[in-house]
Amino acid sequence: MFAYGQTGTGKTFTINGVPKDPKLKGIMPRSFEAIFHSIECDSSKEYLVRASYLEIYNEEIRDLLYKNGQKKLELKDKDTGVYVKDLSTFVVKSPADLMDVFNEGNLNRHVGATNMNEHSSRSHSVFTITVESS
Repeated sequence: MFAYGQTGTGKTFTINGVPKDPKLKGIMPRSFEAIFHSIECDSSKEYLVRASYLEIYNEEIRDLLYKNGQKKLELKDKDTGVYVKDLSTFVVKSPADLMDVFNEGNLNRHVGATNMNEHSSRSHSVFTITVESS
């Protein structure tokens, strides 16, 4: 999912919402719950869920989950597709785990003031959830 638009139009609220309020949850918390609900409904397989979070800022890729947040990464291309070399991934076991990873990455994003928003993001971010089954 991509959220695109002018500062102050509600992109962040649409994505995050108010996670602890069932009526005001955003797309991300609802998606996290839907993923694990589907897994719980399928006892015929084993599942592994992993998450990663990166930021593109000033044409550099940064790992938002790396301890000091300053690790710059490279975009690579293989026969299997495009990937980011050395991007951190974390195994998650619940919607709450996913939310923790998402929130941790959000704390490391580049933000700055604009005329329309005091805490506007100054970057693009990609939160990836990988679900494997066997």
